[in-house]
Amino acid sequence: MPKRIYFMRHPKTEVPQGICYGISDVKPSEEGLAMAVEKVGLKLKGVRPEICFSSPLIRCTTLAEAFLTPEKIVRSRHLREIDFGRWELKPWVDISQEEQKAWGEDFINCKVHGGENFFDVQKRVLTFLEEVVQTSYNNILVVTHAGLLRALLAHLLEASPRKIFALHIDYGDVFCLEWHNNEYYKVKYL
Repeated sequence: MPKRIYFMRHPKTEVPQGICYGISDVKPSEEGLAMAVEKVGLKLKGVRPEICFSSPLIRCTTLAEAFLTPEKIVRSRHLREIDFGRWELKPWVDISQEEQKAWGEDFINCKVHGGENFFDVQKRVLTFLEEVVQTSYNNILVVTHAGLLRALLAHLLEASPRKIFALHIDYGDVFCLEWHNNEYYKVKYL
Protein backbone atom coordinates (compact mmCIF):
# COMPACT_ATOMS: atom_id res chain seq x y z
CA MET A 1 0.00 0.00 0.00
CA PRO A 2 1.48 3.38 -0.94
CA LYS A 3 1.90 6.26 1.45
CA ARG A 4 -0.05 9.37 0.61
CA ILE A 5 1.73 12.49 1.72
CA TYR A 6 -0.34 15.64 1.31
CA PHE A 7 1.93 18.67 1.01
CA MET A 8 0.32 22.07 1.42
CA ARG A 9 1.40 25.69 1.47
CA HIS A 10 0.61 27.91 4.45
CA PRO A 11 -1.96 30.77 4.37
CA LYS A 12 -1.22 34.32 3.27
CA THR A 13 0.55 36.28 6.00
CA GLU A 14 0.12 39.71 7.59
CA VAL A 15 3.46 40.87 6.14
CA PRO A 16 3.03 43.92 3.90
CA GLN A 17 3.85 43.64 0.19
CA GLY A 18 7.50 44.34 -0.64
CA ILE A 19 9.05 42.84 2.52
CA CYS A 20 11.59 40.02 2.29
CA TYR A 21 10.80 37.18 4.65
CA GLY A 22 11.54 33.51 4.85
CA ILE A 23 12.51 32.01 8.20
CA SER A 24 10.92 34.92 10.13
CA ASP A 25 7.97 33.78 12.22
CA VAL A 26 5.15 35.91 10.82
CA LYS A 27 1.46 35.32 11.48
CA PRO A 28 -1.10 34.36 8.87
CA SER A 29 -3.77 36.97 8.25
CA GLU A 30 -7.22 36.05 9.57
CA GLU A 31 -8.68 36.22 6.08
CA GLY A 32 -5.77 34.24 4.62
CA LEU A 33 -6.17 31.52 7.25
CA ALA A 34 -9.92 31.23 6.68
CA MET A 35 -9.40 30.99 2.91
CA ALA A 36 -6.64 28.38 3.24
CA VAL A 37 -8.66 26.24 5.67
CA GLU A 38 -11.61 26.23 3.28
CA LYS A 39 -9.45 25.53 0.21
CA VAL A 40 -7.46 22.73 1.87
CA GLY A 41 -10.61 21.26 3.43
CA LEU A 42 -12.23 20.90 0.02
CA LYS A 43 -9.13 19.27 -1.44
CA LEU A 44 -8.73 16.85 1.47
CA LYS A 45 -12.38 15.83 1.55
CA GLY A 46 -12.48 12.18 2.58
CA VAL A 47 -8.80 12.04 3.60
CA ARG A 48 -8.21 10.73 7.12
CA PRO A 49 -4.75 11.95 8.11
CA GLU A 50 -2.97 10.05 10.85
CA ILE A 51 -0.37 12.73 11.56
CA CYS A 52 0.76 16.13 10.40
CA PHE A 53 4.33 17.33 10.03
CA SER A 54 4.58 21.09 10.02
CA SER A 55 7.13 23.80 9.69
CA PRO A 56 7.58 25.26 13.18
CA LEU A 57 6.62 28.71 11.88
CA ILE A 58 3.20 29.96 13.06
CA ARG A 59 1.87 30.50 9.55
CA CYS A 60 2.12 26.72 9.10
CA THR A 61 1.24 25.42 12.56
CA THR A 62 -1.95 27.49 12.59
CA LEU A 63 -3.13 25.77 9.41
CA ALA A 64 -2.08 22.35 10.74
CA GLU A 65 -4.16 22.91 13.89
CA ALA A 66 -7.25 23.45 11.76
CA PHE A 67 -7.06 19.81 10.66
CA LEU A 68 -5.52 17.84 13.52
CA THR A 69 -5.25 18.10 17.29
CA PRO A 70 -1.94 19.45 18.66
CA GLU A 71 -0.75 16.02 19.85
CA LYS A 72 -0.87 14.77 16.23
CA ILE A 73 1.24 17.65 14.91
CA VAL A 74 5.00 17.25 14.73
CA ARG A 75 7.02 20.41 14.17
CA SER A 76 10.03 19.80 11.96
CA ARG A 77 12.86 22.29 11.47
CA HIS A 78 13.49 20.60 8.11
CA LEU A 79 10.23 22.13 6.86
CA ARG A 80 10.92 25.79 7.69
CA GLU A 81 11.24 28.32 4.88
CA ILE A 82 14.53 29.55 3.44
CA ASP A 83 16.71 31.69 5.68
CA PHE A 84 17.33 35.02 3.96
CA GLY A 85 19.95 35.97 6.56
CA ARG A 86 20.38 39.71 6.99
CA TRP A 87 17.62 40.40 4.43
CA GLU A 88 14.93 39.01 6.74
CA LEU A 89 12.05 41.46 7.27
CA LYS A 90 13.74 44.20 5.26
CA PRO A 91 11.92 46.02 2.47
CA TRP A 92 13.29 44.84 -0.89
CA VAL A 93 13.94 48.49 -1.79
CA ASP A 94 16.40 48.71 1.13
CA ILE A 95 18.41 45.67 0.02
CA SER A 96 21.47 46.39 -2.10
CA GLN A 97 20.72 46.14 -5.82
CA GLU A 98 24.11 44.47 -6.34
CA GLU A 99 23.26 41.77 -3.77
CA GLN A 100 19.81 41.24 -5.28
CA LYS A 101 21.38 40.94 -8.74
CA ALA A 102 23.93 38.36 -7.50
CA TRP A 103 21.12 36.38 -5.84
CA GLY A 104 18.88 36.60 -8.90
CA GLU A 105 21.63 35.38 -11.20
CA ASP A 106 22.52 32.37 -9.05
CA PHE A 107 20.00 31.78 -6.23
CA ILE A 108 20.79 28.09 -6.56
CA ASN A 109 24.29 28.54 -5.10
CA CYS A 110 24.47 32.15 -3.86
CA LYS A 111 24.43 33.06 -0.15
CA VAL A 112 25.12 36.78 -0.50
CA HIS A 113 22.59 37.52 2.27
CA GLY A 114 24.33 35.22 4.75
CA GLY A 115 21.47 32.72 4.82
CA GLU A 116 20.64 29.70 2.70
CA ASN A 117 20.53 28.95 -1.01
CA PHE A 118 18.26 26.65 -3.03
CA PHE A 119 20.43 23.58 -2.48
CA ASP A 120 20.46 24.13 1.30
CA VAL A 121 16.66 24.15 1.30
CA GLN A 122 16.48 21.14 -1.00
CA LYS A 123 18.85 19.17 1.23
CA ARG A 124 16.61 19.85 4.24
CA VAL A 125 13.39 18.82 2.51
CA LEU A 126 14.98 15.66 1.11
CA THR A 127 16.21 14.73 4.58
CA PHE A 128 12.62 15.17 5.76
CA LEU A 129 11.27 13.01 2.91
CA GLU A 130 13.75 10.22 3.70
CA GLU A 131 12.58 10.26 7.32
CA VAL A 132 8.84 10.47 6.68
CA VAL A 133 8.71 7.61 4.18
CA GLN A 134 10.26 5.37 6.87
CA THR A 135 7.40 6.02 9.32
CA SER A 136 4.48 3.63 9.75
CA TYR A 137 1.93 6.31 8.78
CA ASN A 138 0.13 6.01 5.45
CA ASN A 139 -1.93 9.24 5.29
CA ILE A 140 0.28 12.16 6.19
CA LEU A 141 -0.27 15.92 6.08
CA VAL A 142 2.68 18.27 5.64
CA VAL A 143 2.31 22.03 6.04
CA THR A 144 5.23 24.01 4.70
CA HIS A 145 6.34 26.81 2.36
CA ALA A 146 6.43 27.44 -1.38
CA GLY A 147 10.25 27.41 -1.44
CA LEU A 148 10.38 23.95 0.11
CA LEU A 149 7.63 22.65 -2.14
CA ARG A 150 9.50 23.85 -5.24
CA ALA A 151 12.77 22.34 -3.99
CA LEU A 152 11.04 19.01 -3.40
CA LEU A 153 9.24 19.04 -6.75
CA ALA A 154 12.46 19.94 -8.59
CA HIS A 155 14.01 16.79 -7.15
CA LEU A 156 11.02 14.49 -7.65
CA LEU A 157 10.42 15.65 -11.23
CA GLU A 158 14.12 16.01 -12.06
CA ALA A 159 13.39 19.59 -13.08
CA SER A 160 15.80 22.46 -13.31
CA PRO A 161 15.76 24.53 -10.10
CA ARG A 162 15.44 27.65 -12.28
CA LYS A 163 12.50 26.25 -14.25
CA ILE A 164 10.62 24.97 -11.20
CA PHE A 165 9.86 28.59 -10.31
CA ALA A 166 7.56 28.67 -13.35
CA LEU A 167 5.25 26.50 -11.25
CA HIS A 168 2.78 28.68 -9.36
CA ILE A 169 2.09 27.50 -5.81
CA ASP A 170 -0.60 29.57 -4.15
CA TYR A 171 -1.52 29.82 -0.48
CA GLY A 172 -3.45 26.71 0.54
CA ASP A 173 -2.45 24.74 -2.56
CA VAL A 174 -2.09 20.99 -2.03
CA PHE A 175 -0.37 18.21 -3.88
CA CYS A 176 -0.32 14.54 -2.99
CA LEU A 177 2.82 12.48 -3.23
CA GLU A 178 1.74 8.87 -3.67
CA TRP A 179 4.89 7.12 -2.50
CA HIS A 180 5.67 3.52 -3.36
CA ASN A 181 9.48 3.72 -3.25
CA ASN A 182 12.42 5.86 -4.43
CA GLU A 183 11.91 4.68 -8.00
CA TYR A 184 8.13 4.73 -8.20
CA TYR A 185 5.89 7.54 -7.03
CA LYS A 186 3.23 9.85 -8.41
CA VAL A 187 2.68 13.55 -7.84
CA LYS A 188 -0.95 14.63 -8.00
CA TYR A 189 -1.95 18.26 -7.85
CA LEU A 190 -5.25 18.57 -5.95
